[in-house]
Amino acid sequence: MPKYRVAICLEEGVVVEVEAVNAEEAEAEAYALADDMGGTDYPKQYRPNTVHREFWTQDAEEVKS
Repeated sequence: MPKYRVAICLEEGVVVEVEAVNAEEAEAEAYALADDMGGTDYPKQYRPNTVHREFWTQDAEEVKS
């Protein structure tokens, strides 16, 4: 059976709770969290609330051996 490489495009909106000294630090913490975990389920400690997640696929290419 042939194999295919397929692009998965993802847009998501998630609200999280982080501990921080100020708003700027909170945004930096959230940015780092998204950079590490974007597109996955966030740990429960952040009380994540997914407000939307949209995804689609494109560019299916057969992988030649």
